Amino acid sequence: MTFKPYPHARGDGSLGDGLAMLRARVARRMALGLFSERISIGFGRDMSVAVEPPAARIPVRLREFQPDDLPALFPVGGDKAAERECDDVRWRLRAAAHGVLPSRCYVLVDVESDRPCHIQWLTDPGYGDAIRRSGALPVLATDEAMLENAFTPMGFRGLGVMAAAVHLIAERARSLGKRRLVAFVDADNAASLKAVERAGLTPCSVRTRRQVAFGTFRTVRFEAYAGAVGRRACPTSRGEGDGAHAGDGIPSQVDARKAGPPGAAETIANAGPRSAPSPPRNTDPAAP
Repeated sequence: MTFKPYPHARGDGSLGDGLAMLRARVARRMALGLFSERISIGFGRDMSVAVEPPAARIPVRLREFQPDDLPALFPVGGDKAAERECDDVRWRLRAAAHGVLPSRCYVLVDVESDRPCHIQWLTDPGYGDAIRRSGALPVLATDEAMLENAFTPMGFRGLGVMAAAVHLIAERARSLGKRRLVAFVDADNAASLKAVERAGLTPCSVRTRRQVAFGTFRTVRFEAYAGAVGRRACPTSRGEGDGAHAGDGIPSQVDARKAGPPGAAETIANAGPRSAPSPPRNTDPAAP
């Protein structure tokens, strides 16, 4: 489940009052259009089963988010997509601080340059209540956690940092007593699909969300996974139900530029030989 930022949103997670709230709701509805369909693949990992750590092509460390990471990940002058992603991160930070969205934010850091190269969220206890209200994701058990909202700056894409981040965050989840890790990935997000599989998660479900008439009518269908990962994912029917709009566990990533260093880092991941960053591609540019 993902709460999106809105103009004049308050720190407690609400959208504001009066005309500001109305304008935000109208803009969101108009953006939905007359009809849309979004297919995501649900992944899971049994944390009691050991997996081989995926190696990034640069040495990286994982630590919790620090305030200086935001301008480093999203420097001034980025494109509109990066600005929207930055706004979303700011909103999630406020929502988490006020207990609206119980989750914690992690950053992967390039050891050599001391720059943040990936950001991602892990749900905290109590997050299942928010999922239960949304209806667009399966409710988490007390020993389950979910990954959400991954982002890799432009200069670090193609280096395998997302797979390394998923693995290291999974290990954090294990240390917190979680026995299962889940994530939802857009079916057309080829690089992120590959990254979560490299990190030891396996596809187990297909989620199809449809909306009609600017979001007036919405349905969410969960089916058992029974085919190839990607646009041609083959589901097996498991029933459906209505639910509110929610974002993917690991959404498509957007452009940004490298910037100045953040603070010190902690947990280190295995890394292979360093190479020059790959240019952006038409698919998700965070490919390992």
